[in-house]
Amino acid sequence: MMYRTVLLLMVLASSIAAAPLTISTEERELLGVTVEAVSSLADAGTGSLTMRVVFSPDGEWAIKTPLPGILSRSYVQLGDRVKAGDPLLVIRSPAYVELQRDFLKSRAEARLAEATWARDRKLKEAGSISERRWQETLYRYDLARAEYAGYEGQLMLAGTSEQELAQLSGDASISPVLTVRAPANAIVLERPAMLGDQLHGDELLVRLGEPDKLVLEAILSMSAAAHLREGARLRIQGGEEQAVIVFISSVVDPVSQTVSVRAVPDQPKRLSPGQLSTWDVLSSERVLMVPAAAVVKLEGEDVVYLEVPGGFEPRRVEVRGTTGGAWVVLNGLAAQDRVVVAGTAVLKGMSMGLGGGED
Repeated sequence: MMYRTVLLLMVLASSIAAAPLTISTEERELLGVTVEAVSSLADAGTGSLTMRVVFSPDGEWAIKTPLPGILSRSYVQLGDRVKAGDPLLVIRSPAYVELQRDFLKSRAEARLAEATWARDRKLKEAGSISERRWQETLYRYDLARAEYAGYEGQLMLAGTSEQELAQLSGDASISPVLTVRAPANAIVLERPAMLGDQLHGDELLVRLGEPDKLVLEAILSMSAAAHLREGARLRIQGGEEQAVIVFISSVVDPVSQTVSVRAVPDQPKRLSPGQLSTWDVLSSERVLMVPAAAVVKLEGEDVVYLEVPGGFEPRRVEVRGTTGGAWVVLNGLAAQDRVVVAGTAVLKGMSMGLGGGED
């Protein structure tokens, strides 16, 4: 019996030039090839997830000390809603005074350099000054403009608005008061700084979250996450709010053996940060599964051997593993397909041309 099996492998392998593999029913038995239908779980909508409402990565702001000083006033409390541009805190800062003074000084120097540049340009066109003098004028003009632009940028980074900058440029009214403003419509999540605090720089003053940028997060076991797909729709239990799954982590926590799942709600304004709720999976797609033994690596790709008339066809598939010893099929198979679940190693060897004899 063993001799007949080896001889059969040699004959089949030497005759295979490309997929599919032509194998008779008798040859299947000799090679120990077993076939099963792709299993289809009940509608994926039977599942539910417990998810927490959190701010998206681009929806949280950490407002830190822009310049050293003393915190002299606060306009907000924990939980307050603010609009973009609203004042949050006031800092009295000697460093801010120095920065404004340097800005005004650089502005005056830039104006003088511009006037000198305009005069020397006319002289250059008339041939009345040397090339070296003209290059020196250009250098001083470019340097003065760069200094002026640099101080202007520092003031804007410190929180000076365009209106305040225009007023400073107009009347040169230097003030020690630096107002920290909200960068977006948001909720105050944290305000650790206290009035009278001496700020040295980089301390957290306020943490904000944008209510329009909320997402749902869940930590699931590998087996539970394996039945989900990106793009699946969710609906909150007892309500009409819906969401869509946008991320299923491929990294497993080594301690808890769990993965993270993230979804984006259609109407985040109806949800509250920190809210814990249960969501039903509404995806109309059915979850297809195959035994782990059905999937092999062929030329670096995940492959199953699909039953076709007269034999088997290597079929590339996209799968995700589960802790239950099976694979969830994301792409490549249909519910009625039949695949090889035993004997795949033999078929893989035949596909690779192994075991062929001499002509």
